[in-house]
Amino acid sequence: MKYHRENLKQKLIDEAYKAIKKNGVDTISLRKLAKKANVSQTAPYRHFQSKDHLIIEVCLKGLSNLREKIELIDTKNPKSRAVNGAMAFIEFGLKNEKIYDLILATISGEITKDPLRIALFESADYTFSNLRNRITAINKKNKNQSELDGIKAHAFTTGLLQVIRTTNKVTSSGGGENSKAVQTAKLLDKNLKKVISEFIDSL
Repeated sequence: MKYHRENLKQKLIDEAYKAIKKNGVDTISLRKLAKKANVSQTAPYRHFQSKDHLIIEVCLKGLSNLREKIELIDTKNPKSRAVNGAMAFIEFGLKNEKIYDLILATISGEITKDPLRIALFESADYTFSNLRNRITAINKKNKNQSELDGIKAHAFTTGLLQVIRTTNKVTSSGGGENSKAVQTAKLLDKNLKKVISEFIDSL
């Protein structure tokens, strides 16, 4: 199959995204993607300087997907926007674990003047600030305190996501029905929205 230059770039990003989402980043290479796209082994290098640049593009796609998911939550009630935005964030993290981990690992890497990496940091900041801004829109405190509350809510949401992921792993690995992890998983699953709502009320 013949691909237009830009179509091939997007095709490779999409294929890499799907492969990483399913099996993790260690399973992909530019050569494997070229074979899957039925193009020459050198074709991907016309679009990506290295595998690292392809990974950044995958992260940008992941952040865009996350941002779109959060932005779909648009109600007139500020608190509902905040709570449901946090729920959307957690849902994305659970359904796209390997992509989410890749984003965190990549934005935690070295800060360089590479334009693509700078674009990644800017995209991550814009995406995560979307979640924080939903909190600042609720309260009537001074600007600094409102922003701090947004940061707290963001940290709380990512912490909840990690707790859920950990308990899910213990449960799926054969944890007993009465184990603490299983009980925690059930409790959070049943009360997640309530937990987020009560935390926001406490700010």
